[in-house]
Amino acid sequence: MTPFMVRVAEALGEDVDPSDLPAVATRPAVIRPVGKGNDLQIAYRGLTEQLVCEVNALLYEEDEHMSLVDDIVGNEMMFSVYYRGRAAVVSTVFGEGKAYGRVVADGLDNSEPQELAGPESVQDLLLLLLLESDTPRHPAH
Repeated sequence: MTPFMVRVAEALGEDVDPSDLPAVATRPAVIRPVGKGNDLQIAYRGLTEQLVCEVNALLYEEDEHMSLVDDIVGNEMMFSVYYRGRAAVVSTVFGEGKAYGRVVADGLDNSEPQELAGPESVQDLLLLLLLESDTPRHPAH
């Protein structure tokens, strides 16, 4: 198992106190050149796909799996991770030769445009989604 899968297995095997929910590191959205913004979006998307697969490998019931959906709305390229009626959305907004990233999810401060602080934030974002969604607890395998 990967280190992330170990974290997920531990979370699935115990009741988690709300004060122990992972803190997702974010920072104010930074304006970048379009190419850099696109590269970051694609990198986060690829990493998220890998991590969603790792989470789903530990969830017993297929209808309890996380899902990953890509979309483009207007000038915004995004992917959303859904789990038990909740979602986390990571996107990049393009315009006027510039781009900036955004992350929106329950449990995050969404008052100002925020982006993930780095690749390690993806793990915490998925764990937050998993743990805030009333995950059925069971012994992890």
